Amino acid sequence: MADPVLRIVSPRRGLIVLAVVCALFAAMGVVILLLAPTKTLNVVVGTGAVGFFGVGGGWAFVSQWRRSVVVLADDEGIAFGGGGRVPWADVDRIGSTTTALGIRLRRYDALLASAPRGAGHTAESLRASRAQNAGWDLVWPARLLGRSPGEAARDLQRRRPA
Repeated sequence: MADPVLRIVSPRRGLIVLAVVCALFAAMGVVILLLAPTKTLNVVVGTGAVGFFGVGGGWAFVSQWRRSVVVLADDEGIAFGGGGRVPWADVDRIGSTTTALGIRLRRYDALLASAPRGAGHTAESLRASRAQNAGWDLVWPARLLGRSPGEAARDLQRRRPA
């Protein structure tokens, strides 16, 4: 049986707080609408609160929740939350510093072919990242990992097929 997919996810506490606050303000908008549905100011404020915090907050919550997945590792390779996928054969090293997780690639072809245009990856930007980040092509700060960079690096190394 294949090992499960390793997910490295950003801490989601802030997103939970966002959802609770938006739900409270949307509920207050509903209460305002129910208290005096014929008064123009109540209709404007209530509808605005429900629209902004209910609909807008819900959309923001869902989209940020999806983006909170930083790295997915399976038998085939590593997929990145910002887009792109790299087979294990293209991964040279996985390591960490006290402040970040880093991955060094052997080749950029698979990442560049699979990354969406908006991801901002080019061969030049990856080489510049390597020069700037102590030899790592792809780097994630500790605050995005939901665990220490050392733990994240060890987990990725353990997930890597032998």
